[in-house]
Amino acid sequence: MALRFRTNFGGPARAVALGLLVMTALAPARGARAQAIVASINGDPVTSFDLAERAKLLRAIGLPSSPSAVMDSLIESRVKATEINKFNIHVTTAQMGPAIHYYAEKAHTTDTQLQQRIAAAHIDPKHVENFFSIHVAFDVYVRARNRAVEASSADVDAELARDKSIAQERTYTLRQVLLIVPSSQGVAGLQAGAKKMEALRGRFANCDTGPKVAAELGDFVVRDPVTRSSSQLGEQLSALLDKTPVGHLTQPSRDSSGIAAIAVCERKTASTDARRQEAQDKVLQRIVEKQAQELYADLRSHAVIVKTGK
Repeated sequence: MALRFRTNFGGPARAVALGLLVMTALAPARGARAQAIVASINGDPVTSFDLAERAKLLRAIGLPSSPSAVMDSLIESRVKATEINKFNIHVTTAQMGPAIHYYAEKAHTTDTQLQQRIAAAHIDPKHVENFFSIHVAFDVYVRARNRAVEASSADVDAELARDKSIAQERTYTLRQVLLIVPSSQGVAGLQAGAKKMEALRGRFANCDTGPKVAAELGDFVVRDPVTRSSSQLGEQLSALLDKTPVGHLTQPSRDSSGIAAIAVCERKTASTDARRQEAQDKVLQRIVEKQAQELYADLRSHAVIVKTGK
């Protein structure tokens, strides 16, 4: 489903799936409540509810959440949303993975752990959806404005020399294994599910026969294979996958739907072309981030911001 970016983050909410491998369901929206208007940005009101939800979100993703930081974050989202909507840019919920990964890396955690922290904070799902979708859409917008920008071979070589981790880049073929545990079963259901996953883990010897074993045990869902690089997955998840023998499952972890584990079907050193592509992507990303900062500073300087409350 495509999204049009709302500058007002309140209203009815719907759950949104975020992430790369393990999806985390967000908390249901709250009921109606009294809201005081504390500011307006380009004519759009900012309410006390907006401030409270953004403060919870910033704390969950490990960013400063002082009153001034919360207001600055809301201003940034509203100003960017106003610009994005001029060009009718649409982002689907399935495209929000890069934004989750970006903030997970900033917080030195995994995508899944970040999603779990967000879910545990009980934030209005529509507020979360807007925050991440605006991040992705503004990145798309800035890249479109800078289509002609390229990373030279010299820049790529310099990045390879500077970032030693690229030389250790690995690629993984993975399959997520999920055991659905209805929320009505509570802690006891999760404990029982963890035991079932451990039992499967002991019998899951490779990615050819493993899914058949899971089907025999019942209740398990084995996702289609996906290929990810170590830079895409982050240090923590890559370290976990490196410790897992090829053909076997990682240790189980709690997922919003129940208990999850990841089958490591293949692990190999990235090719030379893949490593150069990774270096090029990093160079281009820094250029885009610099352009995005400059563009936002210009947009904010022309925004009409009126603070009417605390």
